[in-house]
Amino acid sequence: MTLRPSRRSLRQCSDAGFTLIEVLVSLVLLALLLALLAGGLRYARSTWDATARLDELAAADMAETFLRARLAEAMPLYEQRKAGTVRALFQGEVDSMSFVAPAPNGPAGAGLYRYTLEAGAGMSGRRALTVMLAPHLPLVSDAALKRPPERYELMRDIRSVSFRYFGRGDLRSEPTWHATWLRTDALPNLVEIVIARDERDGGPIALTIGLPLQAGVR
Repeated sequence: MTLRPSRRSLRQCSDAGFTLIEVLVSLVLLALLLALLAGGLRYARSTWDATARLDELAAADMAETFLRARLAEAMPLYEQRKAGTVRALFQGEVDSMSFVAPAPNGPAGAGLYRYTLEAGAGMSGRRALTVMLAPHLPLVSDAALKRPPERYELMRDIRSVSFRYFGRGDLRSEPTWHATWLRTDALPNLVEIVIARDERDGGPIALTIGLPLQAGVR
């Protein structure tokens, strides 16, 4: 004798839980929601990466514009040392460079500033191209009255920065590239700045910038 469940018993089973069709429909809907969520996360990540990339490109362009503008106005100024010697206000090393140029809106207002470029620790923990900026006050002898330099980040996430200098090593030599600038009576005619970066950060940058105010200097 075969026992068949009555309609009442089937109705009781369906009321007590989900039917197989309801479970399948729920699984399908859950899979669709997960797919939509994953797609939304991928889109948000790609949008974030694109925005970060644009920010890096904008920062690199701004840094290049800053360097070209300030070096183009580097002034052949001189200072007298305690020994009575005179030295140009320009220091060129392999990994740093210092010069004097005007700034229309520096920390202390418009005027002449001493710029020092080098690679230093950035806010992100990685190295950054930084500039130290201090007013050039040659007539102020009291160090307490001179404003301390302020440090700014020009470009983040770099590996290193190196400088080269083009010009005459002395009055009788032909112009050539130098790893350091040793002349104390003149500035170089050109400065090359090479910024090493990883490909994911935009790759290396090489700039060659002329110092037009040196046109009359031999």
